[in-house]
Amino acid sequence: MNGILWRIFGVPFAAGDRATVFDQMVGTRTRESAMALFRDGAQHNTAKSGALLGAQGIFVVVDIFAIDHDWPKTIILASMLLLLAASLLVMTNLRGTLRHFRHDGGEAHHDEVRSMFELVRRRSARFNLALYLTFLSIVLLIVAALRFV
Repeated sequence: MNGILWRIFGVPFAAGDRATVFDQMVGTRTRESAMALFRDGAQHNTAKSGALLGAQGIFVVVDIFAIDHDWPKTIILASMLLLLAASLLVMTNLRGTLRHFRHDGGEAHHDEVRSMFELVRRRSARFNLALYLTFLSIVLLIVAALRFV
């Protein structure tokens, strides 16, 4: 099952797979180089998430147009709800990442590199799920358009 999820979402879900991927990505990099790699990955996910959110806004406008022009309301409502769920999901990728650099004096040692890897992994999974939900909402919009014609 974890293998299927990995293929669908593009990220490892099983603990062993995560550890293997982490070790392969860090390899012989220094701590600073590994942090830069994962920070760039997080930044890339943030940029893609913002772009997806903009695209979702366009499709919300199309859904509103469809409702105003008496396209099948049930299908359009389902499309809008999928877009809402996808946009709420992708918005979670727009949060800051500074907590991974915070050091509390009394706190046990915190592995910032692994923490950044996990951030990128979770954001990638959320982005891909939001992308799939957006795609499904567009398919519903197409179905509604075909029923309208």
